[in-house]
Amino acid sequence: MEPIERNGFFLGTQVVGYFEERLPSSPGFYRYMPFRGPGHFQLAQALVSIGPQRCYYIAEGEPHYFIAERIQNPNVLQVSA
Repeated sequence: MEPIERNGFFLGTQVVGYFEERLPSSPGFYRYMPFRGPGHFQLAQALVSIGPQRCYYIAEGEPHYFIAERIQNPNVLQVSA
């Protein structure tokens, strides 16, 4: 299992997964590995029932926020601003 602090991203206080190649810096599609647990489940459910969700990752000790639009397939997250 990858360390959470390396490319990990969160929905609220729950870890969702980690980005495999690069962190989101612009709108697009980003490969990620989901963690099996409540965070990924909550994100998937919220995207379907509510819509886009505000997530974040930590870089250089600071949170960087992005909008998760949808899960394109099991390992690709569509991100906007």
